[in-house]
Amino acid sequence: MRKNSEKQEIINIITLGNNNVGKSSYILRYTQNTFQQVYLATYGIDKISKDITLPNDKKYKLYFHDTAGEEKFRSISLNLIKNADGILLFYDITDKSSFESISSWMKSIYDAKEKNFPIILLGNKCDLKEERAVTKEEGKQKANQYGCSFYEISNKDRINIEEPSKELLDKIIEYQKGNNNSNKDNINLKLPKNEETGCGC
Repeated sequence: MRKNSEKQEIINIITLGNNNVGKSSYILRYTQNTFQQVYLATYGIDKISKDITLPNDKKYKLYFHDTAGEEKFRSISLNLIKNADGILLFYDITDKSSFESISSWMKSIYDAKEKNFPIILLGNKCDLKEERAVTKEEGKQKANQYGCSFYEISNKDRINIEEPSKELLDKIIEYQKGNNNSNKDNINLKLPKNEETGCGC
């Protein structure tokens, strides 16, 4: 976190997850309150910002680095993780494979960062109830496994759009104040034994 010429604190947030889980859609919904039913896949990295002023008049500029989920772009994502202040990690509740990939993404984060910092797990498309392939309880259990906060969201119906980024910013601020050691919601750096080699869940 650093300051710009406008005396704003700069926050870098990385979105991670497989293709088509709604990372780009979430960023547009949160930063511009727009939703596109059909969205072109991100190629490499996009960056979108949003200015935030807290009740204490402290100003922040959030930069959302929207990463592609394809394997060929994984190395780019890992380089971004090293300088991230926090991460939003996505899966699609209608796509079991995107949920099973969370373990691999978590190991990649661990390998790249190797220190505690805030991560929030998001299960997107909770409006598609009849197509659900991952239960909410499974999402909660996965988040608990890694010590992350968890939300189910819908970019389309604007469910839980503000809350994850607000909580992530709060956790980043707390971390920057040196209180991260008491924050149980940071990533659990000791990976479960069955995932230390990157095995799926």
